[in-house]
Amino acid sequence: MSASTTAIDPRAARAAAQWLVRLHGGALTPSEQLAFQAWRASDPTHELAWQRAELVCSTLASVPPALRQTADAAPHSPQRRAVLYGLAGLIAAGPALWLASQSAPWQAWRAGIRTARGEIRHMTLPDGTQLVLNTDTAIDVRFDGAARLVDLYAGEIHVATAHDAAVPARPFLVRSGNGAVRALGTHFSVRHLGSVLAPRTQVSVSEGAVEIAPSHAPEALQRVDAGRQGSFDDVAVSALTPLALHADAWLRGVLIAERMPLGELLEQVARYRYGVLRCDPALTAMPVDGIFQLNDPDNILLLLQRSLPIRLAYRTRYWISVEVA
Repeated sequence: MSASTTAIDPRAARAAAQWLVRLHGGALTPSEQLAFQAWRASDPTHELAWQRAELVCSTLASVPPALRQTADAAPHSPQRRAVLYGLAGLIAAGPALWLASQSAPWQAWRAGIRTARGEIRHMTLPDGTQLVLNTDTAIDVRFDGAARLVDLYAGEIHVATAHDAAVPARPFLVRSGNGAVRALGTHFSVRHLGSVLAPRTQVSVSEGAVEIAPSHAPEALQRVDAGRQGSFDDVAVSALTPLALHADAWLRGVLIAERMPLGELLEQVARYRYGVLRCDPALTAMPVDGIFQLNDPDNILLLLQRSLPIRLAYRTRYWISVEVA
């Protein structure tokens, strides 16, 4: 079997990720070395996962620094969990995805400010701007004489800009892999959408206005006014649409559903919990009403099971299928 092409068992990938982080934290103790060798020898899938883990490091040179930083982090810290979760996914995924991921995942892991899955964090920037980070978000903030800049690598942020006391006033920019969003005195959200292979950035404006400049077509500048939303890739901005109902409810830690299709609701819930959440295609259009607390996504699933003709089928704690009751 080839470590570069064979599918890797997710459990073996998680264990390999843990060993990789530990090895980049320094030399193993004699007992750890024995445990490591025993793990590799105990199952062919373990050895294959380890070969794939080594291939990750040899393919993407930026991995080892991120691993060394993670090895020094607290055992249950958001930083360590985020890196282990992402690294296990890359070990299981294969080279095609690694090569398409040479920037965003590693940048997110090295980001100076991150939230864990399920965490919502409020913070104030040096100029007084209010920033809210949604679940599983990674950013860097850089203020200098030319601009106030937030780099968004993953997840979603909400920005309420403050007046800049500097003279002349510096523009406030949120930059994603697809381009830049410039605030025009406003409250707005920016979120990563799409996939690693086809990334998009969504912008929703609740007050004021913003300007979007795609990275490969800055001349395609698009203004988005309050009450509107749109998305963009490297070359173009989509048609604008009315702001989604209750789009900013997550700022208050809730998910508000009014006749929301069950499939869409579960997609939102999945953002706040680790693992896999599947929905039977026969159920995706079922309308749901309710107000749900995002800090307990598993309780949301239980509430749905009690109130709808569905059942939760658990393959593991982290793999749940929503099926017809």
